[in-house]
Amino acid sequence: MKIDYLEIIPLHLPVKAPLVESGGSFDWFDHVVVRIHADNGTTGLGEVEVYPSFERMGAETQAGVVAMLRDFLAPAIVGLSPFDINAAWQRMDRAVVGYFRVKAAIDNALYDLCGKHLGIPAYDLLGGRVQEGYVVEGVGYGISIDEPEIMATKAREAAEHGYRQLEFKAGDAADPSRDVKRLRLVREAIGSEIPIKIDFNGFYETKTAIRIIREMEPFGVQWIEQPAKYWDLDGLARVRNAVNTTIIADEPVDDHHDMMRVIWAKAADAVHIKPTVKGGLTMARKIVAVAEAAGVAIIPGTSAPTGIGMAAAQAFVAICPELSGGAHGSPSDILVEDIVTEPIPAGSTYIRIGNRPGLGIELDEKVVAKHRVT
Repeated sequence: MKIDYLEIIPLHLPVKAPLVESGGSFDWFDHVVVRIHADNGTTGLGEVEVYPSFERMGAETQAGVVAMLRDFLAPAIVGLSPFDINAAWQRMDRAVVGYFRVKAAIDNALYDLCGKHLGIPAYDLLGGRVQEGYVVEGVGYGISIDEPEIMATKAREAAEHGYRQLEFKAGDAADPSRDVKRLRLVREAIGSEIPIKIDFNGFYETKTAIRIIREMEPFGVQWIEQPAKYWDLDGLARVRNAVNTTIIADEPVDDHHDMMRVIWAKAADAVHIKPTVKGGLTMARKIVAVAEAAGVAIIPGTSAPTGIGMAAAQAFVAICPELSGGAHGSPSDILVEDIVTEPIPAGSTYIRIGNRPGLGIELDEKVVAKHRVT
C-alpha cells in the first residue's frame, strides 16, 4: 500500500456565536481538511485549524495552508507507505521547516488511514488505550469574554446542564480588574466545587498578570493558561513563582524542543497539548515524553476543531496515562454544523472514546459540499 495523492478541502465554517478572546474574535473558522488516498482505496482524514493572525505566531491564511500542502508537503510524501510515518516526517521537515499545524493534518490522517486499513483504532497504533473517556471542559471552546454578569449566567447554565469543569477567557484591556469580577460572579453562580481554568491567551504583561491572579485566587481558580506572551518564558516563570495557582503553557510549545525550553526556564507546571496544532499524534507523544520526564503535567486538548480534529484529540486522550483536567467536547457547541457523519452531540459533558477503526470518523459529504471554498 502506497500513498497515491492528497485531497485538500478548504472550508468556511459558520459559528453559532463568535468566540471572543483577549486578542480578538473568532467569527467563523476557515479550516482545511486533508484526505490522504492510498492506492488500494483506503483513505485517512486530518485537518488544519486555520486561525486569525492574532491567535498564534506564524498563523497562515487558508490560501497559504492550501499552497503549503499542495506545493511542498504532498509531493514529499506521495509514494510512501502510510505506515512510514517517521519517513514522512523526515521528508516533510526537509521540504519546509516548522508548520507543525499543517503537518499535523497529514500526521493524523496517516494514523487514521493505517488504523482503517488494519481495522483497529488509531490509539492501538500508539500503544493502546488507557483512558475510556474524559470529562468535558465546557462550555464550547471556552466562555467568551463578555460582561461579568453575562459570563456568570452562562456558567450557571453550564453547571445546571451538568458540566463539571469550566473554562473561560480573560484579558480585559480597558479594566483588568473586571476579570476578577468575572471570576467572583461565576463562583457565586456555580459554587466552589467545579474546577475553573482561565485562559489569558498571553494578553497581560507580567506584573499585571501576577496582580490579577493573586486577586483571583481567593475565589478558587485551578489553572491559569498562558499568562505571559508566547515568547516571554522569563515572564511566565516569574508569574509561576509569584502565585499558587497551576500555570499552563500553551503557545510557547509547538514541539519537543520548545517543551525543553519551557522546562529549562521553569516556566510552567503543566502543558496544553493539542494534536491538531502541535504536529499531530506523533509530535504530541514527543512533547509528552519530555514533559513527563520533568514532572510537567499534561493537559490534553484542542483549539477549535471540527469532528476530525476532535477525533484525533480523543485518540491522544486515550493513550495519556494521567489526565490533568478535561478537554473540549462537541464541535457542535459552537459550529452551526459539524462536518462528520456522526458528530458528538452538542452539550456533551462526558465523552466516551470509541473503538472504531482509525480515528473513527467519516466526512458528511453534503455538509462539506455546502461549506467548501471554491
